[in-house]
Amino acid sequence: MDETSPLVSPLRDPVDFSYCPTEPTSPRGAFGNTPGSVVRLPAGSPDRNRERQPLLDRDRGNTSRDPHRNEFPEDPEFRDIIRKAERAIEEGIYPERIYQGSSGSYFVKDSQGKIIGVFKPKNEEPYGHLNPKWTKWLQKLCCPCCFGRDCLVLNQGYLSEAGASLVDQKLELNIVPRTKVVYLASETFNYSAIDRVKSRGKKLALEKVPKVGQRFHRIGLPPKIGSFQLFVDGYKDADFWLRRFEAEPLPENTNRQLLLQFERLVVLDYIIRNTGR
Repeated sequence: MDETSPLVSPLRDPVDFSYCPTEPTSPRGAFGNTPGSVVRLPAGSPDRNRERQPLLDRDRGNTSRDPHRNEFPEDPEFRDIIRKAERAIEEGIYPERIYQGSSGSYFVKDSQGKIIGVFKPKNEEPYGHLNPKWTKWLQKLCCPCCFGRDCLVLNQGYLSEAGASLVDQKLELNIVPRTKVVYLASETFNYSAIDRVKSRGKKLALEKVPKVGQRFHRIGLPPKIGSFQLFVDGYKDADFWLRRFEAEPLPENTNRQLLLQFERLVVLDYIIRNTGR
């Protein structure tokens, strides 16, 4: 079959089948492109420098914004409540410690002294090193074999609080108040002696030698990370209602609604692996 045959495409490019030996591109010779082979790049090759570049820029998170600033652009209402709490702390209305429970948790108030949320710092959780309640410390000291639950990650309770709120919103259960991770600093929080001494030293330096004090990155106690849950008005503790239900049985319709809410709570606890309720 020659080039004039109708079975040959007239647009076909001529192919040169002559033998042309090439130098191997790797120590493995002509098999350098096979999987597992090593290909060495020249020292001046631009691809060699690209391999040394990190996947994420190191300066990606280094912005002028304060890393401890609470920003919630997707939830302006929650952001305004946090601003009220921060303003109240600046005015001397500090959060009040909740004496119930086995960890350090605080009622956060606004400028009028009204409770607007509950803050639970990470390092004051039941197994945190700054937990102001000594019961867990005594349990760990005297009964180490019965300390904690193996299925729980220590000092991650604040993430579970925020995660429960997120799952509740996604499933539209509407049984968990809005909860997010925030940063707060207050004199009433449980700080170490070193942090308090450093805070007093910086304030004293700012008063005595302003030029030196202005060089400090932060004046005052360091902010604590933790979960901030909005306070719900008009609700009472479960013990109050359990005692009342014993004396006054619920109507059938109300009892059915309570059962439905309780079932939702069980489903939520199962999803977030909450074993402490």
